[in-house]
Amino acid sequence: MVLRSPILAGRIERVRERIKTLWHAAKNERATPREVGLAVAVGVFAGCTPAIGFHGWVAVGAATILRLNRLYAFVGSRVSAFFILPFIIIAEIQSSHYVRTHTWVALSWQHASEEGFALFGDWILGTFLVGIPLAIVLGVLAYAWGMRRASAKAGQALAESSTIARK
Repeated sequence: MVLRSPILAGRIERVRERIKTLWHAAKNERATPREVGLAVAVGVFAGCTPAIGFHGWVAVGAATILRLNRLYAFVGSRVSAFFILPFIIIAEIQSSHYVRTHTWVALSWQHASEEGFALFGDWILGTFLVGIPLAIVLGVLAYAWGMRRASAKAGQALAESSTIARK
């Protein structure tokens, strides 16, 4: 049997309400479709940088400076999830190395992050070659999602207003 004190229950409810308020504010902060698309694009580009372990912080910092939605920028930075990151590193290093020397690098996806530091210059240049197109594609997809979300909200508001008008 679980005993719950009214004081503890009240505190838990206040914390829960505060979390809901913060989540709602983060989700709706600068959340027009254009701003969502730009925030995701900034996050994706930040996720393609060599700042392994700090992609989220880089994305949130860039979104703050650019006055974009920090939550969506953070979500965009998750393009660098641990199971995708080796492929992004290889694409960045290979593309920039090929642009510079017209040869490919012998690089395995299992050891991409360790071997990537030996080719750091190529990795940085590749950030722009891979990160910008990836940011554009995912930013456009986020913009389309934002447009769909905005039209759904508008439709819902219209339905609610017509229901109120009927009463």
